[in-house]
Amino acid sequence: MKPTSLLPLLALAAANAFNYKGDDAWPALQKAIADYPKFHASELEKIKRGDKSARFLIMTAYHGLGNRERSMMSGFAFALANRLAFFVDFPTATCDSSADRKTVACNAVELNDMYRNPPFEWTAVSHCSFKGAQRNDICIGKKRVGSGSVINLQDDTEEEVIRRGGVHKIGPRVFMKSDHTLLKYVVCDNGIRKTRLFPPDFFAAQRQIEA
Repeated sequence: MKPTSLLPLLALAAANAFNYKGDDAWPALQKAIADYPKFHASELEKIKRGDKSARFLIMTAYHGLGNRERSMMSGFAFALANRLAFFVDFPTATCDSSADRKTVACNAVELNDMYRNPPFEWTAVSHCSFKGAQRNDICIGKKRVGSGSVINLQDDTEEEVIRRGGVHKIGPRVFMKSDHTLLKYVVCDNGIRKTRLFPPDFFAAQRQIEA
């Protein structure tokens, strides 16, 4: 399968796609996206050194492709809003339980099978998968380099924190697992709105992020 660019915000074929200039372009968001690759590289170097001041979000996106794309887009907006380096944990995608395996051919695919790499290393950091690793351990390859707090947004209690407007209080070292879109809760969070990072109209913000 030839990699495509289905998530322009995340999987860009060219750096100029980070400079959306549509009618709804919001200067603060446009600048944040343009500046993000440099910030990401800086935080990644901190993680490699074991610097506990590193700020990051590792988003585990799962279930169907649409679910994964929504959670990744939401995660990137969350990372921008909270000044976190954004990394994607993309479990191998296979046929789901609704597929008719007798008549439908379905090949397992990885993140890089479907998307071109954006101008930052979005898969450099991941959960540790070796035996004995804790659920909040982070690794580069097989080397443990730190830990973070775990937020499972399939858990109603955790998701309620987001819905109540606690997005700006979460961080600075976060594992997040979701198959939901959380974009509205990020863009409309009272604490984040005060920063004026996103335009006041939610749909204008969504168009710019999706462009």
